[in-house]
Order: sequence, then structure tokens, then C-alpha cells
Amino acid sequence: MNHWFLLFLFATSVSAQTSSDRACGNDLTNLWLDVVIVVDNSIGMTQEGLTEQADLDRFQSSDDFFSSVFDILPHLSSSDEVYLAKGIGAAEQVLTAGRRNNTRTNFKQLLVIYASDYRDDGEEDPRPIANRLKSSGVNIVTIAFDQNGNESILKAIGEIATPGYNFTNKDFDLVNEIQGAMTQSNCFCSNLWTQFREKFGEEDSYKYGVCLRPVAITAAWAPAKFACQNMIQTGYMVTEYNQKKHDFVFNLIQNDTAFPEPYIYHIGLSYVNGGYFWQQPVGHALVPLNDSLWNPGFPQQSSTNTAVLNQQASSVVSVGWQNVNQYTVSERYVCEVSSCDTDNYCE
Repeated sequence: MNHWFLLFLFATSVSAQTSSDRACGNDLTNLWLDVVIVVDNSIGMTQEGLTEQADLDRFQSSDDFFSSVFDILPHLSSSDEVYLAKGIGAAEQVLTAGRRNNTRTNFKQLLVIYASDYRDDGEEDPRPIANRLKSSGVNIVTIAFDQNGNESILKAIGEIATPGYNFTNKDFDLVNEIQGAMTQSNCFCSNLWTQFREKFGEEDSYKYGVCLRPVAITAAWAPAKFACQNMIQTGYMVTEYNQKKHDFVFNLIQNDTAFPEPYIYHIGLSYVNGGYFWQQPVGHALVPLNDSLWNPGFPQQSSTNTAVLNQQASSVVSVGWQNVNQYTVSERYVCEVSSCDTDNYCE
């Protein structure tokens, strides 16, 4: 019977504004992750087999970590069979143990699987346990060891992964791919907030370092601005720097049953000192407007209509900007905040 090795990377605690959305922090020295690496030690992996288990607190330094790894690298099973479900099950036990007594709850969890083969018969099917882990918030990276170009094996191993996190040992930039999966896993939003992505509803699309939250309570623009600031530390009313962000926010609104048609909601754009500017966290400079997504006939020249909302202007299901009075027009609104990541620690 094969053995699996669970490696646990230790986690360390770690102008002019431009109109672009914040990227996720990528400081690899400041990751808040519990990482479990499960390595297949079947004969198909040559000297990649590892045979030891460790808990989340075993390694306290990089020297200790690598010393333990290389001490056990020579151990290799004589079998060519792979029991992937058992390896993932062992990883699940350790991740669960790491959360006992509500400890390490501020750490995201990542499972990295390095395997050369795949079995899905009966109890050896790894998909149920992998799906259970993913549904509980654990991200899974797979690195399929390509022995003989068997595409079906590579595909089957990759299907265990979190979308976008399936790699092979022959990938040209494998190390950076794994590091990217780590920083993206470490980039997340608090409960009730939705992360801005390259494509709405596609979990494997690129994540930006901002989180969004529609608010179904109606308020005028000015009090809505303060509500976003007080809802969460460094919060502010949503920005729409470009068409992509505008469309993402609108998709978010359309999928919120608390926002009826016609769709109308405040955004963080207002007329200040002779120009339109985007809201930012308190203490940060406002960002000047670049792209314009006004409805026809707007903005209207008015000394009192200085706030901006999105308005569905016709039966066509789309919205555009309109300027309104910031004190008298009450509508729903959307808040924004930076994501939790290596540059922005969240309790």
C-alpha cells in the first residue's frame, strides 16, 4: 500500500491616484495560509515519494522545513498503484485538527496534490472528499505527473482541483503557477461581500483585490457614502472605473432579489471642485473620472445634482449614470472595500 506525505508550509504574519482596480496582494513572505502538500509516492513518481506526516505547527523555519523534506525524499514505494482518496482524507484530518478550539480561523486553507495516477472505483474515488473540502472553503491545487502523455489521467487529476488550479509537472512556469494559486487563495472577501472578478460567476476567472456589497436599504447619496464608510473599516461607495467593472456590479445587482426593476442604485461618483471624482477610503485622495458611462442627456449641468447613480433608462436591461441631488434622492447603493490578502490582513 502506498504512503502519502503531508507537508505543511508554515505561515508568517506578515500622489496621484490612478483609475484601476486594486490587484490582490502577492507578497509571498506574508501569506496567511495553512498549506498541505500531498505527494504520491508510487513508483511512477520516481524519487518524488514522501512518507511522513506532520501537523500544522511542526515546521517553524524554512531550514527546518527543507531539512525534513530531504531526509525523507529517498523513500519510495514499490507499488505503481495510487490511493489518492486516502491521501486527501489524511489531509482533511490534519486541516480539521488545525481548526480545533477555533484556532487558526484567520488562515485560509490550501491543499496541493502531486499525483501520477488516478482511481475512481468505490472507496478509492477521490471526488467526493475533494468536493467536500472545496465546499468547505479549502482550495485544491493539483500537479499531475505526466509519465506517458495519458491525457485522460491528466484530465481526471485536474478535475479534482479548484477551477483554474490544475497544473502538470511539465508546465513551463509551474513554480509561479503554484505561487499564483497561493496568493489568489490568500485573497478573499469577508462574509456577505462578493469579490470582483474578471468574469462574473466564473470562479476560475482572475480575482481583483476588491470586494463589493449591495445594500438594499434606501438612502440619499450623502448618507449612503457615510454608511459604506461605517459598514467596514476602509469601506467606501463602489467605483466603476471601466465597462468591465460597471457590468460586474450590474450583474451582482441583477442577482440580488432585493433590487427590483427598474434598476437604480447609487455609486461612488460625485462632482467635486470642478470635476467628477470616485470615492476612496477615508484619508485617501479621490480618483478623477476617466471612462464615462452616462445615460443619454447626462450629466446635466446643475449646481445641486452633484451625486451619481446607475439608472435603468428604458425597457432594455442595462443601466447608465445619471447625476442627481445627493441629499434628496433616496435609492439603494453598493459599497466596496479592499480584499483580505498579503497586503491587507483581516481578523
